Amino acid sequence: MPPDHFCLRIMNCPPLLLKVFFIYPIISGISFSCNAQEWQTVTYFENIPDNHRVLELFPDTISNKLYIGGSFKNINNIETRNITAFDGFQFESISPEINTCWNLGCQGVYSITRYKGDIIASSIRSSTYEADPQIIGIGRWDGDSWHPLDGGASDYYNSIVQQYDPAILADFCIANDMLYVAGYIKYVDSLAARGMAAWDGVQWTTFNVPPPPQGAGILATSVAKYKGEIYLGGNFDANINGTYAHDLIKYDGTAWHPVGDGLVNGWTNMHDLEVFQDKLIVAGYFTQADGNPGNSIMSWDGEHWNDMGGGICTPFGAIDDLFVQGGKLYVAGAFDCIGGIEAHNVAVWDGSKWCSIGQSVFDKPVHAIAVWRDTVYVGGSFLKIDSQPARFFARYVGDHSTDVCSVPVSVQTEPLTTSALRLYPNPAEDRMQLQLDGGEMLPNSLRVFNASGKEVSSLTDVVLNAQTAILQTGRLAPGLYFLQVGMGDGRVWNGRFVKR
Repeated sequence: MPPDHFCLRIMNCPPLLLKVFFIYPIISGISFSCNAQEWQTVTYFENIPDNHRVLELFPDTISNKLYIGGSFKNINNIETRNITAFDGFQFESISPEINTCWNLGCQGVYSITRYKGDIIASSIRSSTYEADPQIIGIGRWDGDSWHPLDGGASDYYNSIVQQYDPAILADFCIANDMLYVAGYIKYVDSLAARGMAAWDGVQWTTFNVPPPPQGAGILATSVAKYKGEIYLGGNFDANINGTYAHDLIKYDGTAWHPVGDGLVNGWTNMHDLEVFQDKLIVAGYFTQADGNPGNSIMSWDGEHWNDMGGGICTPFGAIDDLFVQGGKLYVAGAFDCIGGIEAHNVAVWDGSKWCSIGQSVFDKPVHAIAVWRDTVYVGGSFLKIDSQPARFFARYVGDHSTDVCSVPVSVQTEPLTTSALRLYPNPAEDRMQLQLDGGEMLPNSLRVFNASGKEVSSLTDVVLNAQTAILQTGRLAPGLYFLQVGMGDGRVWNGRFVKR
C-alpha cells in the first residue's frame, strides 16, 4: 500500500472518500534565514501550525509575482486564507472574500493559473453562505476582488444550507482557448460533470468522462494537452466501451480512449502531467516491478511508453509535481534516490540524465516546485531542511557544487519495454545472465555503473554466446548498479540490478 503522503498532496484523506497588502517594517518584517546552506526559508511561515502545507506555486509573468497556494490560514498571524502573492520581499493578502472550509473540512488551494487576464484559484468558496453571487469551487481574482465562474464547480449538496459545496480541483490546463479543470467534480453550474470540465470565460462545457465501476466518482488529479488531445490522469478506472482504462485516458474531441495500458496495479496514483521535449511526462506513484514502464515517472510519445533514466529508486517513493523551465524538467515529491543518484525530494531531468539540486535533506515531502526569477522555489509539508527549521516554503541559494548527476541515458532507436532486456537472477550474487527478447545477445559494448555514476565493469567481464551473456558480478560491492548494453546495429538497452 502506498504511504500516507499521497493523500497530503492530492486531497485530504479520508474525507475525500466520499486588495489588502500587509507589510511589516523592514527592520522586523521580511527576513530570510540561511538555516540550511543550500536553501533559504522565509520567516513569515514560521508561526503556521505543523499540519498545514504549501501545495501550489504559480510564477505569474504578468504581475511578476509568485502566487502560493495551500493550507495556511495565516502567515505570522496575518489572514491569508490559503492563497497569497509574493513579490520576493512582501506577501499580499488577496483572500478576504473567500474561504476554503466547508462540510468536508478545510481543504487547500491546489491549483492557480492566469486565464484571460485574471488569476484563477481552485477549491475555494465565498466566505459566507449569504454572499451573492456565490463563489463555489473556483474563482477569479481581477486584482481588486474575487468573482465566481458562473455557478462554479461542486461535488456535494449541503442540505443544511441548501447549497452545493465546492469541488476539490487539483489541476488546471489552458488549451484551445479554454480553461480545463480536473478534480473531484460532480457539477459545473447546473451541468452534471465527472472529473473534468472546461470554462471559456462565459460558460462551462462538460465532456462525458467515462464512468468508473459501481457509479463511484472520478478522482482526477491532472490534465494536459498533448498532440491535439486532452489527457486526464488521476486515480480511477474508466469504462471505455466495456474495457476499464486505468488512471489515464485521453479525449480526441469526440470520444475518450485509453492510453496504452494505463497504469498497472491497483495501488498506483497519477499526480501530474507535463509536456517536455515533445513527450507527455506522467508522474505519481507506480513501479516497474508491477509492470509499469517506469518508476513513478515515465514518458509517452503518442504510441509508446518509455522509462526515464530509471526513475525513483526509493521504496514507495513518489513524485507530486512537475515544472518545465529552460529546457529542464523539475520534479518534487518524496524520495531519496532517482536515476541511481542520491537526491532528496527534488531533482531535475535534462532529457538524458537526472541531477540532484544540492544534497540537503527535507524531513517531509515537497509538494510543489517552480522556477521564478531564475531561482528554484519549493513548497510542501516539510518543517525542517538539514534538521534546521524551514516551514513549508523555501528557495535554493546554493551554488550547485554538491549536485550529483546520473549516467546519461543514450537515445534508443527502438522503444524500451519492460521485457526487452532480461536480467536474472536479480538481485545477483556471483553472476547474472542477460537476455534480449526476440534477438541474439551479441553486444559490442557493455558498461556497468554504480549509484554514483562511476564505471565499474565492462565487456571484458562478460561471457558471450548467441542467446545470452553472463556478467561476472562477484567482485562488485553490494548495492544498486546500472547497465548499458550497446548492440552492433546501433540499439542501446538500459537496465539496472542489485548486487547482494
